[in-house]
Amino acid sequence: MSRIATYRKFLLNRVTASKDFSDYLENKIISDDESSKHCFHKIMVHNWIEDDIQLFNIVSEYFNTLFIPVDYLAKNEICSFYTSSLTLVSKIVKLDFMFPYRRSMFNVDILFNDKTSADCFEIRSSIEDIVSSVVCNRFNEKMELNLSNFCNDPEFIRTKLNFYKLGLLANFKILMLRMGRDTKVLNLSDNELIEVPLDILNFFIKGELIGLNLSNNNIPSIEQQFRVSSKIEKLWLEGNPLCQDMDIGTYIKKILVRFPRLTELDGVKVNQYGILCPYAKYFMETPDKKTKMVVENFMTLYFSHYDTVPRTKIDMFYDISAVLTISTDLSNLMFPHYANKCRNVMHPDKRILVEQKKKMYISRNNIVGILSSFPETVHDLNTFTVDVLQHNNKILILVVDGIYKEKGETDAHVNYFQFRRTFIFKIHLVNTTSVYHIANEMFSISLAKREQKENSFKFPTKKMNELSLLNPNKSESQEICKVFMHLTMLKKFEAERRLKSHNWDIRFALEEFMKDMKIGTVSHELLMEDDNHFLDSSSEVD
Repeated sequence: MSRIATYRKFLLNRVTASKDFSDYLENKIISDDESSKHCFHKIMVHNWIEDDIQLFNIVSEYFNTLFIPVDYLAKNEICSFYTSSLTLVSKIVKLDFMFPYRRSMFNVDILFNDKTSADCFEIRSSIEDIVSSVVCNRFNEKMELNLSNFCNDPEFIRTKLNFYKLGLLANFKILMLRMGRDTKVLNLSDNELIEVPLDILNFFIKGELIGLNLSNNNIPSIEQQFRVSSKIEKLWLEGNPLCQDMDIGTYIKKILVRFPRLTELDGVKVNQYGILCPYAKYFMETPDKKTKMVVENFMTLYFSHYDTVPRTKIDMFYDISAVLTISTDLSNLMFPHYANKCRNVMHPDKRILVEQKKKMYISRNNIVGILSSFPETVHDLNTFTVDVLQHNNKILILVVDGIYKEKGETDAHVNYFQFRRTFIFKIHLVNTTSVYHIANEMFSISLAKREQKENSFKFPTKKMNELSLLNPNKSESQEICKVFMHLTMLKKFEAERRLKSHNWDIRFALEEFMKDMKIGTVSHELLMEDDNHFLDSSSEVD
């Protein structure tokens, strides 16, 4: 029989903890006996009135050791948990079974070797085995290690293992070194982190790590502490306090200073000009560059004009005989500006369909008039989901889901809505250029749910047609010129001429370009030879 068996259910306190026992503990710790990992000791703290997390943190800090508690229980003014850490037991013994907290001193008793791992977990398995299994199961074939919401893993809950903070992983050095060698993308989201966990990241940054997800934590700042690795190419930070009260330009600039190789931020591609198209993170992946370019141009221009009063400029997107239908479940009493124009309004009392005289709107002028009658809006492009159902040389079917809000006098009077807009485009060929116009649109509107409202409009979005430069140098002017060329498909010399004439304010340059397209004064010789472009209604073919 091993000596540890002689201490089975041995009550340790100031009286029973002899020098002989202390020496035994020290030798056991040095020998690193495998059997000790399967022996669990009950730590009992008297008169503790705070929660379990505070207890674990205080014990860990005072005794200067990391440990993972098992089966926490508060009963009859005694808080207890199990541990297999002989180091923790030894330090409690050396410090006379007491530790301070605020102005109080708390007594601690230990029931040594009270349970085996089989008693705790129903099978013979050490804490190290359980943690290793959970971590390995979160590693996929794409070399991504997903430690999101790690502390609440179902296996930890099942085994009553209190993995109360992510930093405990630093204790498992061999496991972390092995995972850090192969991991390319590390997901640490939803772990209530208040700082960048360098004790964890140090195992990964020496390997192949190029992607890091720190979203939905409580990291307050990107100053000083925020130095991880210059090799990072993909980074997620949304949902942290550091993202609040910071305009998108400043946010991108500060991040790029620390991550010079960054190509993707918060799931959105960042080019060398620092420009974001937030909806792109939910854009259906397609190898078709033409489709992606067409959709990006439409999304950027259409919703910028839709959120601008008056909305008359959206007429350029619609075919002269376009058809619009609007559906909603909104009350006719509370939202008559929507309900009176919809085809499926419900009677507020009888919940039956009310017959509408007009069920659809035909012609560009009618559609623009109806949409312009709606209240002024702001769309959150970060909430957009964009799907392309079909795209060929004759038709494009585009579905856009997202959240928008109406502008109100105060925040308390702002209404949030969930929408779905299905656009069906007709494609005509004018000379060598494909011309896209909306032939049919189905617009569905409903009130946003509380969760959608709470998770929208958290991150400011800088519209691409609001970019401007003050006294730009050569490098800056070239960058904004490329953006303008991307939006308009103008050749470089013409793009530069238009930007210079408006003091490098891309908003006014775009407005002039649209007007010129509408009256047909933009020669095809000024456009690049590319068939991916939205032309104004003046170029339509009946």
